[in-house]
Amino acid sequence: MVECPKCGGEMRNGGLFVQVTTSSGQTMTGIGAIGMPGMGIPSSQITVDEPVTWREKTGQRTGLIIKSDEVKTMKVRGQRCLSCGYIELYTQS
Repeated sequence: MVECPKCGGEMRNGGLFVQVTTSSGQTMTGIGAIGMPGMGIPSSQITVDEPVTWREKTGQRTGLIIKSDEVKTMKVRGQRCLSCGYIELYTQS
């Protein structure tokens, strides 16, 4: 068991996610389902949970012709105290 640095309670592993809503297409126009012109079929929306990432420059430059800064992307993970709710975030490469 990992101990909370604030209160000494039990820490539980977890992750940080953001809900992202995207459209799955454009509204279709023309003859609608009930035969009326101009009535469209609305596009549907999809909501997904995306993990939060951390990006940082490594100090290296990459590329043969055009040089650019190399960027490292890491997952953000964390732990939450079951007693006081304290959250501690860290990255995993």
